[in-house]
Amino acid sequence: MRINCEVQVSHRSAGSVGKKCCRSSLGIGRLPDSKAEVSSLFIHLCTVQNKQGTKYKVAGNIEGVFTKFVSEGKFTIRFKEPPHDLCVKADVVLAKSFLSTLKMALQNKDINKMHLSNLAPAKQSQLEKPKTKLVILNKKDYPITTTFPYSLENLHVNNVELNRVENRIIGLKRLKSLDLSHNVIRTLPVAMNRMQCLTELHLSHNSLKEIDHRVFTGKLSRTLRRLDLSNNELELLPVTLKFLEGLVNLNVSSNKLRYLPLSLDRLQALKFLSASHNKLEVLPATLVHLQLEEMDIFGNSFIDGDNRDRLNLVPVSKSHGSFPRLKEIAALSCMRNGLRPTAADIPSTLADYLYSWLKCLCGGFCYESHTLAYVSLDVRKIAHSISVSVSNHVAAMATLCSKRCCDRYCKR
Repeated sequence: MRINCEVQVSHRSAGSVGKKCCRSSLGIGRLPDSKAEVSSLFIHLCTVQNKQGTKYKVAGNIEGVFTKFVSEGKFTIRFKEPPHDLCVKADVVLAKSFLSTLKMALQNKDINKMHLSNLAPAKQSQLEKPKTKLVILNKKDYPITTTFPYSLENLHVNNVELNRVENRIIGLKRLKSLDLSHNVIRTLPVAMNRMQCLTELHLSHNSLKEIDHRVFTGKLSRTLRRLDLSNNELELLPVTLKFLEGLVNLNVSSNKLRYLPLSLDRLQALKFLSASHNKLEVLPATLVHLQLEEMDIFGNSFIDGDNRDRLNLVPVSKSHGSFPRLKEIAALSCMRNGLRPTAADIPSTLADYLYSWLKCLCGGFCYESHTLAYVSLDVRKIAHSISVSVSNHVAAMATLCSKRCCDRYCKR
């Protein structure tokens, strides 16, 4: 058992901190041909200055192990002889694994089955700072038989003809930025929704035709801030895009999109939206509820918002005359009164229904009892900076909650 970490050695007898914190390799092991028992075990500390390392006997020599901050990857081992404290900072998973091995050793449990170090001098690679960024631009450089460094925070894999997102990549628990642009990826695995630190995802210039609605759920929905899906073959965006409530930058340019999700206004953090060079004819009217800095919708064939004949078309109409179901009444009451029960409070099917709302132009919530209609939208009121190839007024699809709103926004 050996981990890469940073260690500060404190000399208690001298009353001083001693050596400064430095890159180290910390192992638990026993000498070759020694007995598989705790009396033969040592903790082996190697540094850049001392690759041979210092050996600390384990049996009867550990005064205490302090693990108050182990959730941050920090712990301290206090030895009797020599009177040293090893203040360790490591990856959280590695730190817990090391302490678990040490605990088993102190209890003298299954030592012959433990993965122990041979107490050999540390290699230079074991003392290097963990790699946090990796850029691969050639197919021959893409690792086939080896794994990616566990410590990666930024990974760029471009122009290598990658056709799928591998589990090796999804399993990188520290990954914050993933750039897989300029490949031939056709689908995204659902398992991507388990990526717990990912803030940026770049997938431009691939062969994506559709995205499973489950991808933008789970842990990924809480962390993603930037999403680039430009230059693909997407015809629709999944409705679960609305769950990316922390998303700041969305780029879906140069696809085959005919519509943008009506629930796009759920992305309250969104500041930059690019949907240029698609097949859009209308925009979601709920864009007026966002506070965009920049919006690029150039190169689309929008219906002219001043063309009253086309705006009078109502693609889907649901009567407001029929009395709504009890489920809808209850959901509207929850939303209007600020109640937000989750699947832990109510059945999951009801929780899903509760959060399936769309927003009317008046700001009210809509469920089944609504009307879909074309309205005229002044794009100048949507963002501070606009790039558009038609007039300032374009057709927009609106969800209207009542007859009053129909009369107000659908000018005949």
